[in-house]
Amino acid sequence: MRCGSAIASALLALLACAPGALAQEGGAPAPDFSDPCPALYPGDGASQERTARWMARGAGERGLPLELPVMAGLAESGLRNLRGPSYNGFFGMHSSLNTGDYRGFPKNPTLQLDWFLDTAALVRQRRVAEGGPDPAADSGDYGLWIADVERPAPQNRSGYQPHLNTARKLVGGRCPAPVRSDLSAPALSVRVARRQRALASDGIVTRLRCPAEACMAGIAATVTAGGRELTLRAPAIDPASTWSSVLIRLPRGVRRELRRGRGVTATVTVFAADAAANAVSAKRSTRLIP
Repeated sequence: MRCGSAIASALLALLACAPGALAQEGGAPAPDFSDPCPALYPGDGASQERTARWMARGAGERGLPLELPVMAGLAESGLRNLRGPSYNGFFGMHSSLNTGDYRGFPKNPTLQLDWFLDTAALVRQRRVAEGGPDPAADSGDYGLWIADVERPAPQNRSGYQPHLNTARKLVGGRCPAPVRSDLSAPALSVRVARRQRALASDGIVTRLRCPAEACMAGIAATVTAGGRELTLRAPAIDPASTWSSVLIRLPRGVRRELRRGRGVTATVTVFAADAAANAVSAKRSTRLIP
């Protein structure tokens, strides 16, 4: 009887535990199957719906579209945690990514999701910093956004967008909408001399900084020379809180006009975006002289 009482007490203690409080082997918390949009990875044997909603929850907590990782997973793996010699997981990650913050990803789907969402956020920030539209604002742009993350062969870049409707059905409106806690654009300071000796510097020099927070910045210059208007761009950079200098190199035709002693006008536009893709821009005019 004493033994029976001990067993009964142990069973009652187990029944008193909440489902999410039970521990899996190794001490990790067990998935909470009462949550339609689970925070923890539901396991390789979970249904597509639960896997999709786990991904959607992670995206929403980052302020990204819920469908984005689900579309990528459907295209890359059929929403399965695949194992291969070179490419693994839900997103077809190459083995070379098995380092740093993502070390161990082939056996850890949470790291796989982290990689996809981290990279998607950077791609979004870069697009906005280069003066483009926010890809999160148009669901018709999700596929090309994913392609910039996954970087498939050019002929396969259109293969992600067709999965949008399936992703929406799998998520099924069961997860909270994306949360954007940061809605303030970064502070941006820009300096462009009103007159520049562009031949000596071999281009247009722009100085910029984001004094209050980290940002990514891109520069475009509209140059009028010889009756033609050209748009020149510099790759996006991560300027420091102190001043950073960026050089936009001039094409041969503009340099030729300057060598002939003809002045050239330019309008420089600097775009900047923070990690939440809040954008700001500033314009400056300059006169280029030999």
